Amino acid sequence: MEQDRVPGDLVLYSNLIELSRKLCDYSKAISIFSRLKSSGITPDLVAYNTMINVFGKAKLFKEAKALISEMRVAGVKPDTVSYSTLLTMYVENHRFLEALSVFLEMREVNCLLDLTTCNIMIDVYGQLDMAKEADKLFWGMRKLGIEPNVVSYNTLLRVYGDAELFGEAIHLFRLMQRKDIDQNVVTYNTMMMIYGKTLEHEKANNLIKEMQSRGIEPNPITYSTIISIWGKVGKLDRAAMLFQKLRSSGIDIDQVLYQTMIVAYERAGLVAHAKRLLHELKRPDNIPRGTAIVILANAGRIEEATWVFRQAIEAGEVKDISVFERMIDLFSKYRKYANVIEVFERMREAGYFPDSKVIALVLNAYGKSQEFEKADAVYRELQEDGCIFSNEVHFQMLSLLGARRDFTKVETMFERLELDPNINKKELHLVVAGIYERADRLNDASRIINQMSDKGILKSG
Repeated sequence: MEQDRVPGDLVLYSNLIELSRKLCDYSKAISIFSRLKSSGITPDLVAYNTMINVFGKAKLFKEAKALISEMRVAGVKPDTVSYSTLLTMYVENHRFLEALSVFLEMREVNCLLDLTTCNIMIDVYGQLDMAKEADKLFWGMRKLGIEPNVVSYNTLLRVYGDAELFGEAIHLFRLMQRKDIDQNVVTYNTMMMIYGKTLEHEKANNLIKEMQSRGIEPNPITYSTIISIWGKVGKLDRAAMLFQKLRSSGIDIDQVLYQTMIVAYERAGLVAHAKRLLHELKRPDNIPRGTAIVILANAGRIEEATWVFRQAIEAGEVKDISVFERMIDLFSKYRKYANVIEVFERMREAGYFPDSKVIALVLNAYGKSQEFEKADAVYRELQEDGCIFSNEVHFQMLSLLGARRDFTKVETMFERLELDPNINKKELHLVVAGIYERADRLNDASRIINQMSDKGILKSG
């Protein structure tokens, strides 16, 4: 068509972009989108929303976010799909503070919420240790005309568990049953993990019987969870019997289930049993401890992952930075802040250089542990070492200064970041205004918001 000088239209370009997206050829999609605009055609809402997804999949986060502003300039109003696509992009990449910023903007411009957006944000609030906000959003969904689904309930159930709000979790679980809301294997697995935290092994075991009586089939996560619980409460005979039963029944036993049983044996001092299981794996002696740690951490098996990690550290077997990063992420998720700091210090001793995500989690851990001086020292030291910080890290440090009520340093840092061309000015102002608002310094919060208006930041997106 180009050789024959036959011009393409919006439909043609949009179809080619969508085809490239489905083929995961994101560079091609971006190139076609650029040609569409250079040909003088204005993209429509569907094209823009597709490109937000494309930029997100290509991990070009700034470019994806910038499309929201570009849409407004082009006279195309971003809709719920635009924002929920952005939210999904940030959550998939564990950029929860940025997701929260997008959600606040969504509310600010009065964009309608939908079920997907609410479910995503319940998860985001949970990841950011904001259980109250997750709770408020969930119970306010019906007022917005949105009926919660099983994903909504399961997500809030997990948030309650992570925040150790066990009474609320049990109430929500039984409420689902009283209201005849469908429960699935995720619901039961989440509830079992909650009972595991309180070492109520009989209640966890009863859940397996209950789910089977309701026609819900347990999966490997169900079994690894109960084996983990039995291992922790000293019921190793029950754990071993279940494991043998599963193997003889022909059920697919995944790596997580194997590693959970191996750790249970090791903790009980039955090293020979643990080694025998290792030899049964498809890659017997080729599974290093680092791999086992990542397998267990990805499955949320915090006790087992910690056990293997400490053994590996003592033996000098942690050779990959991703193992340190995964353990920091795991400990942070489960609010084990002293452990986050411990792993970070081990990581630095080993000579590894942390990325922005790790630094943000470590600063948060120092803040939760009230070790503000150490947080400040790490922030300055890594900056001097040439580490490039994301916006999230700077905002985390600002929040810590605010929690310490060191408003002189807040202002100094705010003024410095305002001059940094790589900082999102709108998010910066919203973060600082939020710091003052939480400290009941409403005049200062108002001053920062007014600065946004005076400088035209509110309109810039």
